[in-house]
Amino acid sequence: MIIQLKSDNKYFLDILYKNPNTDQGLYLKELKDGTVIGNAVSANEYHCVFLDGKHSYLPEEGNQIDFQSYCSPLLALNIATEFFNHLYKENSVLEETVISWLDKNYNEIDTEKCTIEIATFFIDSGWYKNERYLLSKYIDGITLNHKIGNNFGLKIKGATVREAMQKFSLVALFTHFTNRYAVYTYIDDYFIQKHITMFTNLKGIPYFVFYLFIKRIMRSPNQFEKFKPQLEAYFNNDVQFVFTDTHQSRKEFICRKIDFDEKVLDFGCGELQYFKLLHKRGFKQEYFAYDEVDFRPIAEKIQALEKADNLVWIEKVEELKNFEGQIILSEVIEHNSFEEAKSLLIWIRDNTKFSRLFVTTPDKDFNVNYEMTEEFRHDDHDFELSNAEFVALINEIFPNPKSFYGVGDCVKGVYPTSAVIIQKK
Repeated sequence: MIIQLKSDNKYFLDILYKNPNTDQGLYLKELKDGTVIGNAVSANEYHCVFLDGKHSYLPEEGNQIDFQSYCSPLLALNIATEFFNHLYKENSVLEETVISWLDKNYNEIDTEKCTIEIATFFIDSGWYKNERYLLSKYIDGITLNHKIGNNFGLKIKGATVREAMQKFSLVALFTHFTNRYAVYTYIDDYFIQKHITMFTNLKGIPYFVFYLFIKRIMRSPNQFEKFKPQLEAYFNNDVQFVFTDTHQSRKEFICRKIDFDEKVLDFGCGELQYFKLLHKRGFKQEYFAYDEVDFRPIAEKIQALEKADNLVWIEKVEELKNFEGQIILSEVIEHNSFEEAKSLLIWIRDNTKFSRLFVTTPDKDFNVNYEMTEEFRHDDHDFELSNAEFVALINEIFPNPKSFYGVGDCVKGVYPTSAVIIQKK
């Protein structure tokens, strides 16, 4: 792998802490089983070259072709840490840091644009789609040029050397943790703090990038709680994060409120995610599962593997008439036309004797946080409602006592999921 850094800044090498007169501008460091070499090509260009000894970045040790050592995002991240770790401090600290041999601080000298390029960068994930990399949508200055297979040319532009390096490291970080072909990396608090500092050093990073960082990188609720205040402070506390992703948040919300002494009907059960979580937590009552799509093979597999005798697959909706118990209707209504959704809710109202009905659906007002404008959150949605429209729909159909909730992260008072728990008449 070769990383090329370029800037017209006359203090470029000073910012990098590299002296072109030391050992002819060469720096050598051990990295895993190889050697990373830094070379001051000129006053305005610096190269980092990695020469591997033996399979330092290859998950499959039996493979004799160690191509990952030429293009691994984890290697890019490691090289940047080895040579430029001093640029990862908080901006407020760096701005006041004086470079002794110049008697100037970073604010005075780091004022010119910088580019960082990698000729071959490996991406093996859904984050590159329709000829665009996901982070390019949210952070400017990130360009990918597809070469062949999963190999891309990567170019990062920053207004300063610090900004370019921090963008570069964030791209390497996210790419590594979303690649299917990746070396396992231990995530400790130091690692988390370093990259949170990079986030907060950059201006205008949107909510969704922070969301991806929490869901993809953080390993435990305790770790999340430790750093949550820093993440929310970036948005002046207009954002409140939760540890679980949007789908998990819905499951947690409903499963925490389910009465374990009463049977459940999962209407539009899909692949039985709710049953799996409830079963894991010791739910023993009858659990009726219905969906227009035939998920019976999945139900039968769960019944056999988990010895879940309480799971009952329902073939026809007519079998659900006069059902008595709790009903889950989670992320179902938006997969129908609006009129069909109303008819479904009315059918449940008139044909079952539910004790509590749980309904969730996406709040379309949250979609702006995904950089979405007119499109629905998922391609198979026929409509999406604002929270106000959802409340109006539920109140129109159900005169019953009910409680409305927002589920998931909260951005300026808006949640990704609208939810209601409707009580029996």
